[in-house]
Amino acid sequence: MTIKDVARRAGVSFQTVSLVLNHPEKVARTTRETIEAAMRDLEFVPSLAARSLRKKPSRSIACVFSVGARADASGLMQEADQGGLLQAFAYVTDQHGYTLVHRRWCSDDPDSVGRITSLVSEARVDGLVLFAERRDDPLIAMLQAKRFPFVIFGLDTPGAHFAMRAERDAVYEAVRYLARTGSRAISFLEGKRDGRRMRTVAERFRGYREALAEAGLPLRDDLVVPCDWTSESGHRATLRLLDGPVRPDAIVAADDRVAFGVLKALHDRGIRVPEAIRVVGFDNSIQSAYTIPSLTSIEVPTLEMVRFAFATLVEVIEGTRAPDDLAQRHFPTRLVVRESTGSDGRAQLS
Repeated sequence: MTIKDVARRAGVSFQTVSLVLNHPEKVARTTRETIEAAMRDLEFVPSLAARSLRKKPSRSIACVFSVGARADASGLMQEADQGGLLQAFAYVTDQHGYTLVHRRWCSDDPDSVGRITSLVSEARVDGLVLFAERRDDPLIAMLQAKRFPFVIFGLDTPGAHFAMRAERDAVYEAVRYLARTGSRAISFLEGKRDGRRMRTVAERFRGYREALAEAGLPLRDDLVVPCDWTSESGHRATLRLLDGPVRPDAIVAADDRVAFGVLKALHDRGIRVPEAIRVVGFDNSIQSAYTIPSLTSIEVPTLEMVRFAFATLVEVIEGTRAPDDLAQRHFPTRLVVRESTGSDGRAQLS
């Protein structure tokens, strides 16, 4: 049930219904009474955000990065660059006259919990974009219980609005490309947090496994190497691979930062890229075009995802999207081929 349903029942525009919710003193008494009667007939209950708008909309949204425990504070959504995402959200919110608030959420930090709770309970922002790594993040449950407008960025979550990269498809296409252009021992450096495989990484691993199976290549445990999300970790993981029982002829890294460490390790060992080992990164950062050799990487439509998440959030805030009309989208990626895999024009797959 949305204000559009109320508007149809009352025979007015949804903007007029919104005005009754936000500034009833500005609506003629007879019109207001007609709308209020329609609300009663439909048993329409305004959301927390709509009730807060009766005071005054803040025209602010919060971007909240869920970073787990305080001891894990270094893991600020390492699979996507936090600074770049904030810049993208700032760009979009500025275009629409909204103010952007940035917060961090640590479930075991009372100060962090208090800051987020006050944002929601006092309606200091109109809505929230949550960068979460786990479907069971307690902040998701809290926002749902309070019926506060929010969108999850980077994680597919049943029962919530979300914008997410097509993680499985991204790695599937990269491995498929490598296999179809000659690689036979393809390693996967999977990012982990505290030794556990996050859902996004699990999806990437699924794409890796399925592409290998399609190419008739075995899934070898010794070619799947955990790392965190740093260049140093990529460097260590690559040296471990090179000293292992099977030397890979291609490496798919968790992200570009990890891939930079891979390239350094291969250089240190005197291994030529791409002649001996080919390398693929993830995120297609600006720096990837300037490594030696330049890095083949998976491009992510970050700005498109940000626009989608913001537009969805505004619809929820304004009551033009029903609570059960979930906006859930997986965004396709693109493999950008450069020198680290051989820029010979073979990237186009049918």
